[in-house]
Amino acid sequence: MTTLLPDAEFARLAQRFDHHDPAFTPDVAIEVHRTIREQSRVTYSPAYGGMWLLARYDDVAAALTDHETYSSAAGVFFPKAEGTPRFAPLEYDPPEHGNYRSLMRPPFLLAAAQKLRPRIEVAVAELIRPTARRGSADLVGELAVPLPLAVVGMAVGFSPDAQRRIRDLTANTWDRMAADPNADGFWPPFAELLRQEIARARDEPGDDYLSTLVRAEFDGRPVTDDELHVMLVAFAIAGHETSMNTLAHLLWQLARRPDLQDRLRADPTLIPAAVEETLRLWAPVDHGTRRTTTEVVIGDTVIPEGARVVLLTGAANRDPRRFDDPDTFRLNRGPIRHLTFGHGIHFCLGAHVARQEFALVLAELARYPNYHLAGTPTRYFENGRHICLDSLPVIFDHPTKDV
Repeated sequence: MTTLLPDAEFARLAQRFDHHDPAFTPDVAIEVHRTIREQSRVTYSPAYGGMWLLARYDDVAAALTDHETYSSAAGVFFPKAEGTPRFAPLEYDPPEHGNYRSLMRPPFLLAAAQKLRPRIEVAVAELIRPTARRGSADLVGELAVPLPLAVVGMAVGFSPDAQRRIRDLTANTWDRMAADPNADGFWPPFAELLRQEIARARDEPGDDYLSTLVRAEFDGRPVTDDELHVMLVAFAIAGHETSMNTLAHLLWQLARRPDLQDRLRADPTLIPAAVEETLRLWAPVDHGTRRTTTEVVIGDTVIPEGARVVLLTGAANRDPRRFDDPDTFRLNRGPIRHLTFGHGIHFCLGAHVARQEFALVLAELARYPNYHLAGTPTRYFENGRHICLDSLPVIFDHPTKDV
């Protein structure tokens, strides 16, 4: 765990919250979140022209549900370089939001997720088997990165070449989006990849969803290339980023706790609980932002119309008002309603596929000996909000040649 900061530094980060501050790391964020959550229902930060922070579960959930008051149309990423495209459907309000969501839902519906299951099982086995036989692995580079890219490729229809390039393009986007004055340094190569994928789907249609999407109608007319771009960039980035980071943290937790591996092996019905606790404790997206469409009163605080509001999902998921012993990983919580997948009209499209993906990984790993940390991963934020692990070196108790 990262060495914690002096109290004065925690106070500074809580009073002037800035998610791009170099001192704001995922471990530090837990303490900063706690301070913000406990000091008031609403906290103001002067960073970036002013932001209003909500950190308690009930307040964050209410804001996520009230899309009319808390608009996404001004963008959930903040700050953002001029010319960065909006991500559909997250950065749209109704009625556009509904049009985009109706086009983007089909490959991630429960029935579609179940149809993908055999292919995901094969991909999981092919990635895990060599590492277990070898007896060591980097479970980020060899599993948590390639698997979500392969799965989004299956679900949407991205080509193998696109799958190989999406991760680097995403990392470049997050590195530059908040710092650059415009999107020229990161969006053109991403846009070109999407243009190529659209052209391929039109010229050489297959049975994948992308081939259907490029021929779809949007609000009663043919979908345009610009509309396809904002959908495909969301498929590409959100489709792998959140799953990658959740899977990395799930495996990180289990690598530190062989007793949990033993429990999941002995009782596979606990696998969903392990998945949900990971999603709650280490939300892969720490926060999102909205803009108020009217004056809002929360407690004794008035948030003005047009204000930027930061919804601290990571803090809300650890709110002791909602969760007993919130900082502890527990398999016996029963049904929990964390906010990691959102709430309301922006609830995550890929939740069914993601949950299935994580469960299949744990089921496959349960066939092998326990694995343990062989080094110390670094946890860091991409774009100030996506919680990543740089690597996850592990060793298995003994290599398994016969599986």
